[in-house]
Amino acid sequence: MKNLETLYAKYKGKFLVLKDENVESAHDDLASAYKHAISKFKLGEFSIQECKSNKREGYIEVFNSSCVRFE
Repeated sequence: MKNLETLYAKYKGKFLVLKDENVESAHDDLASAYKHAISKFKLGEFSIQECKSNKREGYIEVFNSSCVRFE
């Protein structure tokens, strides 16, 4: 969150694969971000965030699921 404005300027509208507080990759859609992340990391070792706003309010969304399916 402390780098939100900088990240937004660079990655506006992208889905970011995050690991250890670093941007590992940026993708145009959630499915490609997820496919890239699971090819490189184990589940639970990364997060994916959509860079959709440069405002802090209402930015965090949390989803928990034991099953994810992309077709």
